[in-house]
Amino acid sequence: MRVVGVGRSVAAVCFLVAAVASGCAWLGSKEKPDALVRDGRDLYLAHRYDEAIVKLERATELDNANWTAHLYLARSYMAKENWTLAIAEARLAHDAQQDDEDVEQVLSAALLGGGSAAVRNEQFTLAITDYSEYIGLHPNDARGFLGLGEADVGVGRYASALDAFTRGIEMDRIGAMKEDLLHGLLEGGTRALRRGDAKAAVPLLKEYVQINPTNASAYLALARALLETGNEANAREALDHALLLDPRQPDAAALRSRLR
Repeated sequence: MRVVGVGRSVAAVCFLVAAVASGCAWLGSKEKPDALVRDGRDLYLAHRYDEAIVKLERATELDNANWTAHLYLARSYMAKENWTLAIAEARLAHDAQQDDEDVEQVLSAALLGGGSAAVRNEQFTLAITDYSEYIGLHPNDARGFLGLGEADVGVGRYASALDAFTRGIEMDRIGAMKEDLLHGLLEGGTRALRRGDAKAAVPLLKEYVQINPTNASAYLALARALLETGNEANAREALDHALLLDPRQPDAAALRSRLR
């Protein structure tokens, strides 16, 4: 009887061990990185971004070299407009697969989105980082130079802003970004003038009127900047241009009196 009892006990223990092992194996299959990435991708495509992030983050915990997981994490964070994490994940994917077109597109979109959001939130130093990295990927894309110029204006780097805007205009072969780039030049010049940096305002405003010589207000701002830097002759010439374009300029009379 004792032998039979022992045999049954051993059998029961073996069955229990086998059941536990089988259960662990089933759990392990659910935790495989590739399966988690597939689930995360499907959740992303279904616009269930928070659920996708949980799956994909677990996949990267198990296999941080899984670039597809980082790619879909970047896409999910972009959908939620979490640009910091989107850029970080896109960089990891790009580091692993630099020649993959989808990866480069996602990183590029994240950098543009992050840079734009940073400018809106007046995080100009962060925007400069994002746009500079974008330009490194796309040195012929005017959008990067436009964003970089706007960020440079935000931190008062007017010479750098001028360089960025003029390079953007040079790269804008079909003129799709011309209006925005010109606005950047004008806004940069007038902002520098308002901040008391007339010397920095002059080259931005000169570049603007050279490309768009029909804006009377821009000539008036240039005349004011030139006068404040002590260049009265050129200030008078700029004022004459402004009045020729629009004799009703409201501040022209006061500026004219300072030039006599």
